[in-house]
Amino acid sequence: MAVKATRMALLLYNAAMSVETTGSSDTPKQRLQLPALSLAELTQFMKAAGQPAFRAKQVCDWVNKGITDPARMANLPAALQQALNEGLICSPLTLIERQTSTDGTRKYLFGLERGGNIETVLIPEPSRGTVCVSSQLGCVLDCPFCHTGTQRFSGNLSAGEIVAQVLAVKDDLRNDPLPEGLHTDVTHIVYMGMGEPLANEDGVHDSLSLLMGEQGLNISRRRITVSTSGLVPQIMRLGEAAPVNLAISLHAGSDALRDELVPINRKYPLQELRAALDAYPLPAQRHITLEYVMLAGVNDRDADLDALCAFVNPQRERVNLIHFNAWPGSPYTGTSQQHMHRFAGLLINKGLRATVRRSRGDDIMAACGQLKSHLGGQLKSQLEQRAASADSRDSDTTVSGD
Repeated sequence: MAVKATRMALLLYNAAMSVETTGSSDTPKQRLQLPALSLAELTQFMKAAGQPAFRAKQVCDWVNKGITDPARMANLPAALQQALNEGLICSPLTLIERQTSTDGTRKYLFGLERGGNIETVLIPEPSRGTVCVSSQLGCVLDCPFCHTGTQRFSGNLSAGEIVAQVLAVKDDLRNDPLPEGLHTDVTHIVYMGMGEPLANEDGVHDSLSLLMGEQGLNISRRRITVSTSGLVPQIMRLGEAAPVNLAISLHAGSDALRDELVPINRKYPLQELRAALDAYPLPAQRHITLEYVMLAGVNDRDADLDALCAFVNPQRERVNLIHFNAWPGSPYTGTSQQHMHRFAGLLINKGLRATVRRSRGDDIMAACGQLKSHLGGQLKSQLEQRAASADSRDSDTTVSGD
């Protein structure tokens, strides 16, 4: 309750400060983010800014379309556009680069307003458009086969920064629709990008409320999946607060091997994870997905299959076998497609539901386990061209900045 009161007080203060005309140079030390505001909070902002309440719904409508820049909100008066810009962080992230895979997958490199870069992926299909969002700058875990895990952890993303990823993708699809045959809107959300989502409970829970809210994007919880490496208390709290689809980065059916591949297992071993999964609320006809990246000679042997079968609850779970997507410097190699399908067949013969995930976007390092914020090829080329251009002007007596 105290947190909500502080948040509302800050919101009202920012709105009031945005319409001050005294010329004071003092500004609030902190501004709330537009993508993180509910309709009720926007209504309070309008009241404090001296604007009619209906303006809040207009702003909400723009945001739900993916537009967070007040200058693009055509039906708002200039005074309100200015108040929004001065009182809020309207665009918490900025597109740095977009890459497109041969299969239509798009990977976005975003720069955060507060500093740092994250990656987001759009996975288009004929009947759906799935956005894979990041929840942290880097990752707090250290799974040795994951490229993201090699990036230093720099902090949690806010709810506004998580939701802003979805909004940016929606806006991109409006401006540059996908080729014919692919769904050209956002229908599903997966928390499977950079970071461990449940290590950022505040940001993830608040973003879920915004994404599922009737006045927000109104996405059904059946179309949202949160993936976790197995933080048991957080799994229990997610089930109580927002029982969306759950995916577990399992990767091994024995504690000995999982301790190596998923180090959080040393704190929450498989017996504790098993109890949490059995207690997680599941709607009818739904299941928990157990993600299993297949590593040649590491977790794809007959003994590994037996251990996996012993762990899985076939009434509540399915196994999703994932091809290991290589990244520079990785000590692992992926299991062959032939052996992966054999492994899946053996699981099915033992009464388990098993699928082999089709890898998407691996040609642009956008596939599972490959995300790591960096400057992409196009951006690097642009920066190198700028540097070369600056070098060529070094001998000039006058140098003008860009």
